[in-house]
Amino acid sequence: MARTDSTTEDLVEAPRGFRGQLAHRTGLAIVVLIVVAGMAGLLGPRTSTETASAGGWRLTVEHASITRSGQPAPLHLRVEHAEGFTQPVQIALCDGLFDHLDFQNWYPNPSAETSSPGRLLYEFDPPSGSVLEVSLDARAAPGQWGGHERCRATVLVDDAPVVGADFGVRVVP
Repeated sequence: MARTDSTTEDLVEAPRGFRGQLAHRTGLAIVVLIVVAGMAGLLGPRTSTETASAGGWRLTVEHASITRSGQPAPLHLRVEHAEGFTQPVQIALCDGLFDHLDFQNWYPNPSAETSSPGRLLYEFDPPSGSVLEVSLDARAAPGQWGGHERCRATVLVDDAPVVGADFGVRVVP
């Protein structure tokens, strides 16, 4: 008498039912959509620009609108004032943004930094001319599993806001 060691030889392969076919096709369609979105660049990092003007001041905020953990999340601020700058330029940012960023450095470095609940205030020496450009070298902090942070950049003169722009950074897994 011959012994067989197969545990599956008595099983009959049944055709997939309607639900099985639907689940298979749905899963395949989701995978195809993810691959197509990736190839089209829809899942990668993106930057956006927000601009605001008021009282002769113009603020342009170029920021990472979508990033991933460990990826660059630069922030570039451009402050313009037609009459030039006669005193230090103050820029306020929400402190929640920095909870999600691995902060590297400001270019140029601020001459002063202070904080209050919910806000960080950076002061930059007045530039010659009518434009101050400031860049923050940052990355989305490691271990971020997603989230969205809304922030406002505000230019202040003598601690009073003169122009501000809202922006958001979304960290995707």
